[in-house]
Amino acid sequence: MALNDFLRPLTEDDPRRLESFDCGEPQMNAFIRRRAWEQQRNLINRTFLVLGDQPDVCPGFITLSAAHIETDLTGLSRRAAVYTTAPATLIGRLATHVEFQRQGLARALLAAARVIGQTLPIGCRFLVLHVEAANRAAISLYDSEGFRVPEGYEPEDGLLLMFYDLATRRPAGQAGLAFTGF
Repeated sequence: MALNDFLRPLTEDDPRRLESFDCGEPQMNAFIRRRAWEQQRNLINRTFLVLGDQPDVCPGFITLSAAHIETDLTGLSRRAAVYTTAPATLIGRLATHVEFQRQGLARALLAAARVIGQTLPIGCRFLVLHVEAANRAAISLYDSEGFRVPEGYEPEDGLLLMFYDLATRRPAGQAGLAFTGF
């Protein structure tokens, strides 16, 4: 399956269609319904919606933006780390509708983020995200997908930093995704 058969970019008309989106987290629901398009229009991030069988139901979404991570946190050697920071893509938000949770959709969204990060027309070495330190289920998911917490890192404001090194080339094909361009 091509990535653009699985995801599509958020459009101006989508927020009205997303009023019924419910992932079980009010803040995430409010973001996709009311703020995602505005932030995308202002070039803050880009939100991608999972294509589903039902046109009025969005199974999930992921929001990506440009970022960086301090190379000291990544374990890169001094030789590999030319600069003090390395380019990254931030997974700002990732959510699945309650009807689609625990069916592998979050893993497929992470695989899509890997494909996007590995095929950007600019350098991108890492995927980074922040997760609530108390959210053991999400931390376990990210850990199982190859994300890790920097050695010695302590949560800030209840958020834990996790990163994934795209140079590991973990196959994004677990979800059967291939990038054909947006």
